[in-house]
Amino acid sequence: MNGSKPVGELWQTTLEKLTNVRQSRFFRDRISVALIAAALLLNGLNLISLALTLRPTDAQVPVRFSSLTLFDALGPWYYPFLIVLFAVVVTISNSYFAYTSFSRSRIASFYLLAGADVVAIFSLIVSSAFGVVR
Repeated sequence: MNGSKPVGELWQTTLEKLTNVRQSRFFRDRISVALIAAALLLNGLNLISLALTLRPTDAQVPVRFSSLTLFDALGPWYYPFLIVLFAVVVTISNSYFAYTSFSRSRIASFYLLAGADVVAIFSLIVSSAFGVVR
C-alpha cells in the first residue's frame, strides 16, 4: 500500500519548485517584476487606506452608483474591502497567467500584467469613493 510522502520530502520538493520559479526568465525581466510590484503596491495602498478610514457599522452603506440614479443600492460596511479582494485576485491570476505565457509570448505576458495594474488603479479609485461615503 502506498502512503503519502513524508513531510520533509514534500518540503524539499516545494522548495525546489520555488527556487526554479524564482530563477526563471520571467523574474529576471525588469518590466515584469516592475508591473507585478506596482500592482501589489497599489493593492496594498488601497487596503491600508481602507483599513485606516473604514469603521464597522450596523448601518447599510451605498454599494452601487449610477449616473442616472446616483447611489441606488445599499449593502454591508465591508463592501469596499470586497473590491480590493477582487483586485488582489485579478493580480494573482494575471501574474500566474503571465508567468505561464512568458516563454511563448512576452507581449501577452506584459498585457496581462498591465491589465492587473489597471484593475488595481480602478479598484483604488472605486473603493476609495465608496469608502468615503458614510
